[in-house]
Formats: sequence, structure tokens, C-alpha cells
Amino acid sequence: MNSIWQEIIKLADKSERNIKVIIGNTEVGQEECEKLGISSDSVLYSVVSNSNGIVVDNWIRFFGQTSSVNNGVYYYNDNFQKNTSGLFLVASDVVGGLFAINISRFNNENHIWYFAPDTLEWECLNMSYDQLLAWSFQGDIDAFYSAMRWQNWIEDVKDINMNQAILIYPFLWAKECDIETASKKIVPVDELININFDYSSKFGLS
Repeated sequence: MNSIWQEIIKLADKSERNIKVIIGNTEVGQEECEKLGISSDSVLYSVVSNSNGIVVDNWIRFFGQTSSVNNGVYYYNDNFQKNTSGLFLVASDVVGGLFAINISRFNNENHIWYFAPDTLEWECLNMSYDQLLAWSFQGDIDAFYSAMRWQNWIEDVKDINMNQAILIYPFLWAKECDIETASKKIVPVDELININFDYSSKFGLS
């Protein structure tokens, strides 16, 4: 266990949030990092090489290595290349949002960008991957998601796995959407991501 991973575990243990660290196979994770060219001295490398993912409040899911029970960082960056050129996907959330490191798509080099399901656009978060991880453990993510959460969200997301998401209809971006009364259906996260990208393209937003 390297020192960076130890610090991540300590940070997770100190957090007041519900954090699940899904321990993975180090050899599998290192192989995926090598395929993706992830630097061995980075926080991202530690997450992918040591885990199948990290889940915060059953809401934000940091991608780890691929396993028999969940898709990993290699899977997402391989399957969504068409819509994420110049970006490197590192996490998702339960309502279909995506977090990505900017490589060459935008001017803010290496900053995290968020594909927001309520606007269907990429937004710069002005933080690095390391800062994103720390913010999700200790920052005010409740304020960030205030418009996308409903009264019973904690109960509704508690049993959702990393390959699933909640499709909200009317969609979060629709003017008609009332987050409390909108229907909420568990779907494969891939399905929701594709729906959002399709509408974003249709509206000329991405």
C-alpha cells in the first residue's frame, strides 16, 4: 500500500460522509493504469490501482479498475470517446453527471470539468482530481447538488450500484421538471449518459 493510498484511506475515515472504498486487485489496476498512461505518482493511479471505485454518499462514484461487479475507468473512457474527446472521465454521479479531467478540449489544463445533467453542458470546477476527491469527502457537495436532490434521495439511492443511475423525468434540464414530483427510475448508468449526450448534441450544446 503506497503512501498516497494510505492518505486517501485516512481522509475517507475522517470524513463525516458515507464513503465506501471498494478494494480491488492491485495487479489488475496497475495494468489498466499502464494501458491508460496514468502516472504512477498520481492520486488517480492510487485510486485505480487499489480499488474498484470509491462511492460517496451513494451519490458520487469515483471510477477505479474494472471488476466483475462494476465498470471501471478504462471502460468509461473506451465507451464514451465520441462525446468526451479531449477529456478523461474519472467519476459519475447517480443522476447522470460526469466528472472529467481536461486534457485538450478546453483551455483550463488538467482542471476537472463536470457534465451537468440539468444543463447538458460541461462546466469547469476549477479544481484538480486530487481536490475533487478531497472536496467530495469534506466539501459542501449538498450545496452543489441542491437543485438535483429531492426530499427522500438518501433512501432512494441507498441500494443503487455503480453501474446504475436514476433517470428523472421530466428530465433535469426540462423547464417542467419539479424535482420532488418528477418520476424516478433506476436504469443502467450507460443508458442515462447516452440519453444526456444525445440531447446535448441535438440542442447543439456539446
